[in-house]
Parts: sequence; C-alpha cells; structure tokens
Amino acid sequence: MYYFISFIILVFSFLLFRKNAGTMAFNKINMISYIFYVQMFLMSFIGALLVVNNIDNHYLISRLTSENPRYYGWLAVNYSMIAMPLGMLFSSFLLKEKDVGELLKRYGVKNVEPIVSKNDSYLRLLLLFLSSISIISVCYTFYSIGSMPVLSLLSGESSKFLARLRIEASLEFGGNIYVRNIFAIALTPVLSYISFGYYKMTKSRFDLFWFLIMLFFSLLISTYSLAKSPLLTYLLGFFLLKILVDGKVSRKVIVFSMISLLSLLIFLYISVMGSNLERIPDLFIKFNEGISGRILLSQSAGTFFSFDIFPVQNNFLGFSSFSNVISEIFSIDKSDRSARIIMSIIMPSAIDDGTGGVINSLFVGEAWANFGLIGVLLSPFWVGFVIQWSYISILRSKKTPIFLALMVYLTLKWPITGGFNDFIYNAGIVMMFLVFSLIIFFSIFLRIINTGERYFLRIRADFKR
Repeated sequence: MYYFISFIILVFSFLLFRKNAGTMAFNKINMISYIFYVQMFLMSFIGALLVVNNIDNHYLISRLTSENPRYYGWLAVNYSMIAMPLGMLFSSFLLKEKDVGELLKRYGVKNVEPIVSKNDSYLRLLLLFLSSISIISVCYTFYSIGSMPVLSLLSGESSKFLARLRIEASLEFGGNIYVRNIFAIALTPVLSYISFGYYKMTKSRFDLFWFLIMLFFSLLISTYSLAKSPLLTYLLGFFLLKILVDGKVSRKVIVFSMISLLSLLIFLYISVMGSNLERIPDLFIKFNEGISGRILLSQSAGTFFSFDIFPVQNNFLGFSSFSNVISEIFSIDKSDRSARIIMSIIMPSAIDDGTGGVINSLFVGEAWANFGLIGVLLSPFWVGFVIQWSYISILRSKKTPIFLALMVYLTLKWPITGGFNDFIYNAGIVMMFLVFSLIIFFSIFLRIINTGERYFLRIRADFKR
C-alpha cells in the first residue's frame, strides 16, 4: 500500500513541480527542478519509503523507539511533496505569472548584461572592495581556527582526529561567527560566481584574474570544516551557472560534471571517513551505508526522530530556537535547534567527546519540533511560496552577473533538508540581499553624481567660451 500511494503522490508532485519550474529537463535544470530531484526526491522521498517499510537497517534510524515515527515521517514527507508545489502555484498566482516555462525560455536566450552602466565600472569598484573584505575574512577564519584543516586531511591524519577538527572549526569556532558566516563562507563563493559572470560578459584578462583569485579563496573556505557537501555544492554551482548563461548544456557537459563530482566525493569520503579503496563498491552498492546511505537515509533521519522525540522526550520549541535576537525581544528562553537536540538525545557520547554535530531533517521535521501539527500543515505552503516568489522575481530581472550569482546561491542554499527556521529568519540570506542592494544603490548614486558633475563642467566650459 505504501508503495502505491507514494507512487501516485510522486507522479502528481512531479507534474506540479514541472508547472512551477517551467521544465524538468536535466540539461535545463533550474531552482525548482533541482529542489525536486535532489532535496525532495533523492534526500527525502526515497528514504521515507524505505523507512516506513522497515527495510532501512540504518545505524541511526534503528534507534527509533517505536513504529509510529516511521509512519508519521512518511506522511509528513508525502504531504510536503504535494503541499509545497501548491504553495508555489499560489505565489505564481499572486505574481500573475501564468507561464513560467515561457518566462524561463526568454531568460535563457538573453545575453549577460551590465546592471547599471555599459561597463558597470562603479559597481565593479564596490565588488572589488567587497572581494578584498571576503579574502581578509577567509584569512581571519583560518587564523581563528589556528590551522588549515585541509592540510591535516592531505597529511593523512586519522578520521577521529579529522572529526574532532571539524567540530572545532564549525561549532567551536573561536572568532566572530558573523565575519566567518557572512563575509567568508557565504559571500566569497557568491563573488566568485559574480566575477565568472563578468568574465563571460567581457572576456577581459582582468575579469579572468579576478575570477581566479576568488575561485582560489572560495575553494579554501569550502574546505574549512572538512565537510564534504560545501565543496561539492560550490563546484556544482558552476554547472548551474553555465545553464543560466547558455540556456542549457550538452549531454557531454552533464556526464563530465557528474563523473568529476562523483570522483571528488569518493576521494573526500575515503580521506575524511577513513575508508579504504577496497570499500569503494560498498559506498554505492549498499543503500544503507556509505555514500548511498548518507544521501538516502542519513539526510532524512532527523525527520523521523522529530516525531519520535517531540513532544514526548522534549517539549515543542516554539520560537525559542530561532535566534538570540528573537529570544531577547520576546523574552523567550533560548533553545538549541531541534537538529542539535536530536543529536544530544540520540548520540550523547558524540556530543560529550566533541565529534557530534547535528542531525538534520526535511524542513517539515523542524516545523513539527517547533509548532506541532500546525507547523507540519503550514510549513510546506510557506516554503514553496517563498521559493517560487524568489524564482520568478529573478527570472523577470535583467540577466546580470549579480542576479545570476543570486539565482545559483539560492538554488544551492535553500535549507530544504536543513530546517524550517531558516525560512522564517535566515541571517545569511537577509544579509546577502542587503549587501547587494546597498552595492547597487551606491553604484547608481555614484554614477548620478559623476554624470551630474560632468554635466556641470560642460555647462561651465560652454559658458566661458
């Protein structure tokens, strides 16, 4: 029965996502289709189907205290597969966008163009300044850590040592987390995408040099905690960026990109997790272990534990886990997010020895942990609404390096399998919008001043003659 119901839901979900995306073709993958294929189907839907049928045999999910969380988790995932694209349709309705496919097609054939002036000279001056800030922030991040973890990885340190190093770099960071999170981790890769966009537009040596510098520091910061996904996600961004620039990619590009990313994933998995070459087949053949187990089951494990732990072992969190700012404004006791609480309950020893981080879930899991049933019912609509609004808004804008980078950033960073809180309050995304809005505003302001000054000098020269 579970298989039949899930299949029907998958078909309807695909059709709804296709209407919102404009196309589901792999060579034209976009923000909406990427979320469906990767975040919803691969990392959530398949896992829910395995877990509800008790064929997971997974080291984490086997710790569930009863069968109910398996069923509730499956229900929540399948409900989200339908409710989320319905929220997207409502967003399209409010924006009066009847044909997203035609909008996407028009965007694909556009040329990359400047946003303010012919060469965006004022805008690029500010972007170069911001690039310098990002580079300094990357250096500051490694200085605060006291080492470069990637060097420990390449020197052959044990997996236990590397696991401890990861926690120290991410959860026990001794420096300013806003400098690290916003200017180093978030902004540096985005600036590399922007510089690549300008190079595609101008083909100039200067823009190529700018891009290569930002590429180098982006690769560095993507490895700061030895987590595998940031580096892979960053490189995947260039595949998405090429599709946005050219409208589509060839099959050869798809095959080459997938083989390259897969090879890098195997290398990182062997290096960080301490696996050996003989275990490479097991990384993929066994659906509940290795890379396959990580993608299909580990990524969705928190969804089921959310229904297992809240509110039986831990009260619903409400708004207490959102941020320190919200807790102070409303005088609410600050709480860890549900992903951290789940880890502390399921694997307390990992927390004690400093090797445990979080157990993430589909956003609906954190919505349940925060608000119970009302969170499960409303969160997919809200998440779909926000994502579709951003998608259509960017497709309607000029095809500039900044908006191309913003589209790639959002496609990769929407926390579908990270948590619901970030769709209510996400400091990183808010700051990203704020920074680039200010950059565009000041570049326009400088251009107006310069144009007015030239106009005034021309009038004065004419008057003297």
